[in-house]
Amino acid sequence: MPARKSTSILVLTLTTIALLAAAAHAGAPLKGVDVKLGKAPGGGASARTTNADGKLDLGVLPAGSYYLIISAPKGTDVTRDPEAQIEIKGATGGTVKKRWDYAKKKAFDVAPADSSARVAAPVGEEKIIFTSDGIHPIVIGASTNATIVKSKSNITNN
Repeated sequence: MPARKSTSILVLTLTTIALLAAAAHAGAPLKGVDVKLGKAPGGGASARTTNADGKLDLGVLPAGSYYLIISAPKGTDVTRDPEAQIEIKGATGGTVKKRWDYAKKKAFDVAPADSSARVAAPVGEEKIIFTSDGIHPIVIGASTNATIVKSKSNITNN
């Protein structure tokens, strides 16, 4: 019986380490995210890539509406890291925050951390739309999604 108890402790310890690693990973800058920028509606897109800090400085864009389409960095395991947090600083009306799902290729609103109300499943948007005032520089930030999903444990103490 002592072996069973130590096995449970080992599994619990490894689970704890994995959750701590996930927590440390959440919010980390994403280097190499492909960002396609185009003039909305329907303008052609030019591709750029985030730097080592997960940032892409677009400078001051002419006033108007723009869209972004995001692609995962090369080599990303989208089953392990399925989403990115995208922030657009300098946009008219303040910072735009979206959650980008690589598999669905869609953007979703970021749910408030204190949100516990049940809501319908979001549909998502194929592009992230923002407006430049032609005065403020636009900086795109990409990081791992800061949302940690609670996992179920199948550990039993028999």
